[in-house]
Amino acid sequence: GFIVSPDGVILTNAHVVQGADEVTVKLQDRREFRAKVLGSDPRTDVAVLKIDAKGLPVAPLGKSQSLLVGEWVLAIGSPFGLESTVTAGVVSATGRAIADASVPFIQTDVAVNPGNSGGPLFNTRGEVVGINSQIYSMTGGYQGLSFSIPIDLAVRIKDQIVATGKVQHAKLGVGVQEVSQAFADSFKLETVEGALVSTVERGGPADRAGLKSGDVIRSANGKPIVSSIELPAMLNLAKPGDKVALD
Repeated sequence: GFIVSPDGVILTNAHVVQGADEVTVKLQDRREFRAKVLGSDPRTDVAVLKIDAKGLPVAPLGKSQSLLVGEWVLAIGSPFGLESTVTAGVVSATGRAIADASVPFIQTDVAVNPGNSGGPLFNTRGEVVGINSQIYSMTGGYQGLSFSIPIDLAVRIKDQIVATGKVQHAKLGVGVQEVSQAFADSFKLETVEGALVSTVERGGPADRAGLKSGDVIRSANGKPIVSSIELPAMLNLAKPGDKVALD
């Protein structure tokens, strides 16, 4: 994890503290504190801890929305128990949607292994732009693909947990599927992109907004949707009550 406020608020992954009866935080100066889990959100894999301390050094937070593909980034963690290990790589995507996840991940080729989870991903200005969360691997070890939670999303989750102890997520109320070449041809779409609305929840936000089965959602708040799994990841950035512009 990493410290985000001088009074001991710490960000990490939800899966790091899942099922724990007791959480101990060890600082760089080797001091150890028993931590309280203020809350966790399995949906985004973000957890917030609190230790009883003051005047702690804080990791400066950047803006993940300003991160560019091709930009160099650094991960710091304790892979296999090796403390303060730094690995470097470049950004492959800034809004990568992967199956069974509702987070617009930062994809990099930074080496991330067991023990890196919850650690910070830094840009070259020393600002945290993500939380290292998971890898894609056939072996259990690093194979060139690693994924980090955007810090903009993590901070939004953290603020909700600190304020209320829980997290709320927006819901559109649709089921979507991929736009195939055959569908694009039959509907005379210029590109094989978007999220095809397959079902609409009766009485839900999408239903009230007039979405119908067979509609194709091409963008959300101006951001193009190429694959259907990108839509849930984008909507996860919204809170209940927010307005989202769909094309």
